This record gives sequence, C-alpha cells and structure tokens, in this order.
Amino acid sequence: MVKLKCGMPSGNYSAKKESDIPVAPCQGWADPCEFCDKRFGKWVESNEENIPKIPTKPGIFMLGLKSKNSTEVVDIIINEHDLQKQAYNSIDHIHGRIADKKSKITKSVVLFRWVTFQQKTDKDVINLCAHWYNNGVLPKFLNSWPGLNVLQETDSLVFSKELQKWCYPKKDAFWRKPKTMPAKVVEVVNGCNWTQPCEVCDAYFGKWKSLEDVFLKDQAPNSSGIFMIGLRYGNVRKVVDICFHREDIKINILESIERYYKRNTRFNQWKYKHALDKNPVYEVRWMEIKTGVDSENCCFLFAHWLNAASRPLMSSLPGEKVLEKNERFLIRYHDKKWCYEVEFYKELKNSKSKIKKDIMNELQEDINYFSISDHV
Repeated sequence: MVKLKCGMPSGNYSAKKESDIPVAPCQGWADPCEFCDKRFGKWVESNEENIPKIPTKPGIFMLGLKSKNSTEVVDIIINEHDLQKQAYNSIDHIHGRIADKKSKITKSVVLFRWVTFQQKTDKDVINLCAHWYNNGVLPKFLNSWPGLNVLQETDSLVFSKELQKWCYPKKDAFWRKPKTMPAKVVEVVNGCNWTQPCEVCDAYFGKWKSLEDVFLKDQAPNSSGIFMIGLRYGNVRKVVDICFHREDIKINILESIERYYKRNTRFNQWKYKHALDKNPVYEVRWMEIKTGVDSENCCFLFAHWLNAASRPLMSSLPGEKVLEKNERFLIRYHDKKWCYEVEFYKELKNSKSKIKKDIMNELQEDINYFSISDHV
C-alpha cells in the first residue's frame, strides 16, 4: 500500500479550531477495527450460500482477502440502489484478480461484509467515510476515497487543512451557559429478535396471513400503515422485511402488498433455497396508522426495532429521525440504544387509570339513579 499523495478535498472548508476533534481514523486495513466492526456484520466467505443473503437495499459493501490468520480490507463500495447487484460485480472482479497467475494474492480467500443505510447522507455513513479518509492510506484496490463526495457536501463535519483530517465541528460557544436539565429516569426499550412470537410486535400488528391468500383474495385494507413480511418454514418464522415509505413511513397497505407480491416473491425464492425442503411460505401482517407516525405508540415500536441486535434480512428500518425529534426518547451514548422516559409513561398510565375510574364512577351513579327511579 502507498501513502496517498493526492486527492485532498477541493472547496472551502473551515480551518482547524482548537475545539475541532478529528474523527477516529481506521486502525488499518489488515488490523481489527472496533469502529468498523460495530457497524458491519461479521466477515463471511464469498460463496453461493452467502452471496444471496446480501440485501437488495442501499448500503456499503466491504471486500477483504484472508491469508493465513489475517484479513485485509481491499475494497469498499457505497451503493445507493442495490447492494446485492453491486456485490456480484465486485466479487467477480476480485476473483478475476485472484485467478491471475502473476498475482501474489492467488491463494487468498475472498471475504465480505456489509451494512445497509436509508440515505448516503445518514450520520453513520458520513462518519464512516471520514473514519476511512483519516487513515491516510487507501485500501489495496481503491484509487480514491469512498464517500469523498458525501464528505464534501456535508455540514456535520469540517476539514482541517492543518491536520489533513475530517473533524467534528466546533461546539456551542463556551460562554453560553448550558441550561440545567432535570435528571430523567429512563428505561431501555427491548429490541426485537425477528422471530416469533414477539410480544411487542404482536401487540401492534394483526395475525400473520399467507401473502398469496391476501393478494389473491384482496384481504388487505385500503388504508395507510406499514406491514412486515415473514418467511415460515417448518416450525420457524422469521421477519425478512418491513415495508414503509422512506420519507413518510406510512404507505397504502393494499397497493403496496400487491406491488410487493408481484415483484418479490418469485425473485427472492432462490435466496431461501436452503429451506426449500421445508416448503417455505411468505406471510404478511400489517398495522394501520390512523394518527401521525410521531405518536408515542409508533415511537415505541420504532425504538423496539432499532434496538435489535441485527436487522431483518432484506430491510432497513423506519423511525430514527422521528425518534430524534421526540423529547420522550433518548439514545444511550455507549451502545446507541433507544430509551424512553419512565416518568412520562408513568404519568400517561396514571392519567388513563384516572379516566377509567371517572367513567366507572359515572356509570355507577347512573345505575343508582335508575335503581331509585324503579322504586319511585
């Protein structure tokens, strides 16, 4: 690998301030990196079983070569449309290099891993691009920094000409006295494990139904909401997709299920060929949303999904931006888990109990009144 001599971002960038903090650089392409490992899945071998598991969503694809006990990152690709399609092209290309008898990497094993995103301007994507740039050395098969165009357009980071690194911007002026905030008691929202049964998801969604039956018998409601797709085989049912609008979240359930059935069921069957002997069946269930997606109930569901240890096989997840605007939900810094303010839900529960008690008292008064009237 050679030290990068060119490729410094062009344009006007803020000079380094005393309070600018560089984004942590990547530890090195052949060494473990905690920053990358937290965001990407585990390395898997490039073969017919693992490649179909790559989602057909926007994301970042990382290729590595394993030799002896070391894995070296050699290529990073950001794709805004279909990560799986990009993966096939990249893997074919790297296998071509390995097949070259003159190459020193002929005996290496090709590995890959990925992470999905909703938009390339997501904060995590921007920080990853800066993290790689600040390493200062390009991966073996790259001629330019992945995501440099994203960094040049962002307002969330600044480029230090002095350090030649991307830095977090200057914080609020030091003379601004921060407001004193009362201590909040919070509780972590339990994450989903995408297998059934799930108490939280079951409380929000209706019963699972055959996707084919729902489509052919026109059983889906013509209303707004979201729906999830499950794959049932044997005694196992796994959530493989959550369908929603990228910006508005809510979609027309009837129309979207029809589109999903026509486009995805046949195309994706080959992804689950390991379960074909168990007669896999696509299932669907939905949740109608009659209020805004920023309601407390919706926010709790979004937090439940976002706190999951992994993501559904084919899906990105909704609600992160909605949660960021809700003062009742906070994100715990050290593990990025969403929490809710206990006091608020305690007040809400007490309020509902009081309303219920008032209604029961009024009913009892009516019963007493009619009982007296009967004896007059």
